Amino acid sequence: MTGPLSPSDRAACAVCADWLGTAPALSLVAWLAVAAALAGLSTGGAPHPIVLLVPLAVAERYLAVRVALDARLFDRLAVGSLATLDDLDAGLKQVLAVPAAKAGRPLAPRIAGARRLHRLHTVTVVLIALLAILAWV
Repeated sequence: MTGPLSPSDRAACAVCADWLGTAPALSLVAWLAVAAALAGLSTGGAPHPIVLLVPLAVAERYLAVRVALDARLFDRLAVGSLATLDDLDAGLKQVLAVPAAKAGRPLAPRIAGARRLHRLHTVTVVLIALLAILAWV
């Protein structure tokens, strides 16, 4: 059983939430790139990048949803509407059927996991943008 988060833990959660909150801008870049790739295809561009673009676009949407959820959860930890990590775990288990094995992790690995997820989302967006450029070649 963990106690309430310390002020420094709440601050870390707030910073993490704000960092994760940059994902919608990345998603906008991804979808503008998809539109550009489709425009390139319609004007006689290379069709091959589109084959890779579709699964990457699906992955981008999944990652964007996951990052947005993490941002909201870290924000709730930061402002105290989720007072403890145990409260967070209980909610995740009840609503999202998160396995009990994932419960009880300290805050630092949770933040590291959220950062990894954000990086993976960023890499996916960069790949989408590169494929959009290739669609015009």
